[in-house]
Amino acid sequence: MEGKAHLVNWEVVCGDKVNGGLGIRKLTLMNRALLGKWAWRFAYDKEALWKQVLGAKHGLEDHGWRTKKAVGASGVGVWKEILKEADWCWDKMGFKVGKGNRIKFWTDVWCGDSALYQRFQQLYILAANRNALVEDLWDQNSGEGGWNLRFIRDFNDWEVEMVGELLQALRDFRIVREDDSVFWKGGGRGQFRVKDAYSWLDRPTDVIFPKNKIWMERVPTKISFFAWEATWGKILTLDRLQKRGWQLPNRCFLCACEAESVNHILIHCTVVKVIWDLVLGLVGVKWVFPNTVKEVLFSWGGAFVGKKRKKLWNSIPCFIFWTVWKERNRLAFRGGDLNIQRLKYSFVCNIWGWAKLYMEEGPHSLLDFLDWLASS
Repeated sequence: MEGKAHLVNWEVVCGDKVNGGLGIRKLTLMNRALLGKWAWRFAYDKEALWKQVLGAKHGLEDHGWRTKKAVGASGVGVWKEILKEADWCWDKMGFKVGKGNRIKFWTDVWCGDSALYQRFQQLYILAANRNALVEDLWDQNSGEGGWNLRFIRDFNDWEVEMVGELLQALRDFRIVREDDSVFWKGGGRGQFRVKDAYSWLDRPTDVIFPKNKIWMERVPTKISFFAWEATWGKILTLDRLQKRGWQLPNRCFLCACEAESVNHILIHCTVVKVIWDLVLGLVGVKWVFPNTVKEVLFSWGGAFVGKKRKKLWNSIPCFIFWTVWKERNRLAFRGGDLNIQRLKYSFVCNIWGWAKLYMEEGPHSLLDFLDWLASS
């Protein structure tokens, strides 16, 4: 790809479509997510043979939730690489209390979204046993059972309220006969999913992007992809070529009046306005055009055209962009004269040809199609 024009940053390309990317996965992050799944499975699976083998080889820690760090000759291999991903994986896991004999009361995440020592730091300092298990602080002999918290001294008046808040947080938790277990906090109904783990590792910057106005059912991929590029302002118009070092005069190939830019060639050019006016005139709508392609797609609504025509109406900007760009390139690379009537006819034929793909019953001629689109 050396010497080629890279239109869109790779970080953007690898983002989710909802954030303006193409949904392409980064191999490094995908590999980390797949490795993290094994750290999850070791904690989640109970009596799997492979888990017993690893436990016997490396030894267990944290009451059997994970193996000891793989070191030395025995630590060379796949499991050593998996353990490198254990920390972020555990950040997304929580504990579900059963018998309470494998969960630390203060330092494990089992009561709410964070560990109790983080939420009640003063009480943690006063705890008689900071490494106590959940079962150690549960008194099964008091009626149906209850919490028996132990501290090194009596409380001051201002600390009593804090104790009340702790007991309130513990109110819905109790010891049962089931084994303790883990759950995944990153979605998937408590189960680890590679997709959720990848999304958490990627953690992209939130971008508002008109995904639903670009990636539409049955719209040709090349048209959607071009609209995606245009929304990012990355198509190779003359102004962008000049920024890349090309010595070219900047004059719009269509109107020959103004400098060519993404927003001008697709929205504000007087020639392109003819197509926009054709579409809006069919439904009797007057519209003040936004400044950018992205704003056009966000603003393009179709509540007034009815449910049957909404899918077609939402795709119109993409087809206008594609038709205009093809005509622009014809003039740029082949030369010739601009024929506005032919440009309008090309757009209508493009949108009609696509409409016939998804309409089971619809107009059979081009004129009937225009009447159908204009009807309420």
